[in-house]
Amino acid sequence: MKNESRRAKGMSRRDIRELAKMIRRKCGLEQTYKVPVCCFFEWIMEKLFPDFQWEIVPDYTMTEEGVTFSNAKKVEIRQDVYVAACNGDGRARFTIMHEVGHFILHGPNRVALCRLSPGESIPKFEDPEWQADTFASEFLMDYDLVQGMNYKQISDECGVTYGAAKTRIGKMQGRWIV
Repeated sequence: MKNESRRAKGMSRRDIRELAKMIRRKCGLEQTYKVPVCCFFEWIMEKLFPDFQWEIVPDYTMTEEGVTFSNAKKVEIRQDVYVAACNGDGRARFTIMHEVGHFILHGPNRVALCRLSPGESIPKFEDPEWQADTFASEFLMDYDLVQGMNYKQISDECGVTYGAAKTRIGKMQGRWIV
């Protein structure tokens, strides 16, 4: 029996970085270290994408931290995650930008269900979860702004977790290929 997975139109880290930079530029955030995620989610997204819809849903109605419905052009964020993000929690801030990444990158015609044989996987650059994580990383920790910083500085300045900052440095230094 074959596994089912989602496959996105291939995008490189560089493509995603350029898109994140373009959006930051369009919003006047080029030199902003700590992006105001909740403000961006509530106000700026609907200015950039007039058909964007969002909802903060009660904790008890949702097991996931956030969900993007590409066909409906809607993002739902669990209330506890949203409150934490508004209070500066790095993981919650990343979660919201991950869902924004899905919305921007994975419209109805950009992600398809594919059947994989056992042991088969899709390339990272076609994995929608990798793409959404990469978008969140590139948007929250702008490549040019964090050059030469250590993970603690990136975490503090950009409002992300130590783990996200360490991963960012590793990928920037080429320790992780994708």
